Amino acid sequence: MRGIMIAIKALWSRLRALTLRRWHEWTALILFAALSVYALLAPLLSPTLAEAKYAPALNAALSIGTSGVVSFIFYYVVNERLERRRGELVRSGALRAYRDAKRNIAVAILHASEKGGRHDLSANTNTIEAALTPQGFRALIGDGREADEGFYAFQNQMSEKTPEFDEIIFNLRSMGRAFDRLIDAGSIDDEDTYNKFARLNALVRRIEYNGAGYDESKRLCSFIWEVFAGWSMDNGYRDYDPVERAIERC
Repeated sequence: MRGIMIAIKALWSRLRALTLRRWHEWTALILFAALSVYALLAPLLSPTLAEAKYAPALNAALSIGTSGVVSFIFYYVVNERLERRRGELVRSGALRAYRDAKRNIAVAILHASEKGGRHDLSANTNTIEAALTPQGFRALIGDGREADEGFYAFQNQMSEKTPEFDEIIFNLRSMGRAFDRLIDAGSIDDEDTYNKFARLNALVRRIEYNGAGYDESKRLCSFIWEVFAGWSMDNGYRDYDPVERAIERC
């Protein structure tokens, strides 16, 4: 039920954003349609307007109204299809780049965890696939209190400039470029989604700027936990990647 409500809310937001963005076009369409309807119905509703002397004016009004409606439909079909196609290409490209970067980061996390003392983990195909889902990632990482347990085994490896740290930063840049393309393409109609990508983009750049270090890596590890484990301060743990879902809904 909650999923249905979220889908309805997202659809309403998209329709509302589309209407607000193109209000002048919708207004013009309504005016042209009203002019056409008036030219057709006026002679039937008013005997005075049915006289021959009003015929040229009504014909002109009908011609202008129908021409406007036809032009609008032609413009909408051609322009919207091109814009939608462009948006789909940008979205699919950004989604593919994000998923590739996430997979590479997952491999780096597993390697760093092994170096940190997690001898129960290995970067094989099955483990990588499991780490790409929130449920699988939480099950693999597990709880831990010591430096070589749980998420600590990975987190402590981010205190220095290791090959895994460099790999994660490189792929975070790829994520940042994907977010840039989505924003620059103007295919994001929902304000909340736009703000989310803007914040994520700024966060990725901040993580890159901070570099390695015990305190500096906290922002990096927090971001990775949110993305891979599905954690949110507002909603707790979720069984989906919130960033990936936001890209899919653009």
